[in-house]
Amino acid sequence: MLLAAGIIILVLLLVLILKSNFLPGNIMALVPLIVAILLGLGFENTLKMAHKGILDVAAIVVLFIFASIFFGVVSDAGMFDPIIKGLMKSKWIGKSIFSVVCIAGIIAMAAHIDGQGVTTLIVTVPPMLIVFDKLHIKRSLLAMVFVLVTGSLDVLPWAGPVSRAATVTGIDVMVLFKALLPTMALGLILSFSALFIESRKEQKLGEFVPADGTTFGEMKSSEEETALYRPKMFWFNITLTVLVVVLLFAGMPPHITFLAGCGIVLPMNYRTGKEQNKRIKEHSGDILVSACTFIGAGIMLGIMEGGGIFTALGEGIAGLIPDALSPFIHFIFGVFVTPLSWLLNTDAMIYGIMPVIIKVGAESGISATKITAMIIAGRVMGTGLCLTTPSVYLGLGMMGLNYKDTFMRLAKWSFIIGEIVVIFTGIVVQ
Repeated sequence: MLLAAGIIILVLLLVLILKSNFLPGNIMALVPLIVAILLGLGFENTLKMAHKGILDVAAIVVLFIFASIFFGVVSDAGMFDPIIKGLMKSKWIGKSIFSVVCIAGIIAMAAHIDGQGVTTLIVTVPPMLIVFDKLHIKRSLLAMVFVLVTGSLDVLPWAGPVSRAATVTGIDVMVLFKALLPTMALGLILSFSALFIESRKEQKLGEFVPADGTTFGEMKSSEEETALYRPKMFWFNITLTVLVVVLLFAGMPPHITFLAGCGIVLPMNYRTGKEQNKRIKEHSGDILVSACTFIGAGIMLGIMEGGGIFTALGEGIAGLIPDALSPFIHFIFGVFVTPLSWLLNTDAMIYGIMPVIIKVGAESGISATKITAMIIAGRVMGTGLCLTTPSVYLGLGMMGLNYKDTFMRLAKWSFIIGEIVVIFTGIVVQ
């Protein structure tokens, strides 16, 4: 029953989000609720699981709201403009789409050293989004950086997939990381290669506006935007932003950090209540839509995790492989890891599916390290498009993109690179 519920929920979610005009948040909330009740998980029990799921994502909702307002305010005040103008005066940066995408990738890699996707988004998206928009570069290329480049870096020892896998298997986290180092290198090479190909395609469309220091500075010149500038607050805003980022890396809860940051940055830049309200209202439209999506994702995860649906899916998938093919289970399952990662979150993959695959593989003499490394390699290349990961919607919300269009644009690269790194990992890891 649970297996059937999981399949029905995932199929309906994917079809409705990609094919219908319903908002993703509503789909993610209603489909699991209806299916769980109809299949007998109990009305009261289903609502309790949904409620727990909402509580689990509440911090992400708060983070998104206050981070969006914070960066919206410092951007309105003109904090990023001098930085970006200086960057665009370089002889190389801004002269081609790929040069800008490379900078975004390098910033994302540096920010992702702590292994936290939320921090990476917060540090990278606000300044780079301005550059992308000013130079008429499609935002989907920025999303591609997060799907591929930061995905490749998600094999760091302290990142979610590796640390979870080490906990489940008992394999030392550094053993896993060393085994995955060649995979990480290959993933980064393939990711930047894919970004180069897509950048060249965009360049040929002719919409790109090559940057030079002068023309870039003249692009933002409307009276309304100029009225919002606070040049005298530049160093204050820079200092406050750096302090906020430092606190994030130091372990301060991000949602509390940005809540406090907003409480300071709003009145310091816009002194009257009327001005502050106007700034909040100006940035609230996309925020509310994304917040609804996070809450819907929380309801979905609460029901699927609390009801044991993810575990049932893992056991059901492993049961599809005939005993005669058990010696090749790591490669057979490896082919499906990235596509499954578009549907199942990291916990479902690592805690629900991986132990079953390891158990079956052990009977054929396949090492737990090899299977674990292959699953992680495929998983990280699908994380950025995962339907059931709230941080995906955080990133899309910050970039002003929707899941459907982003998935249709980037799924092929996620799949191609995912398949290559999984097979490579299966060959090199013993």
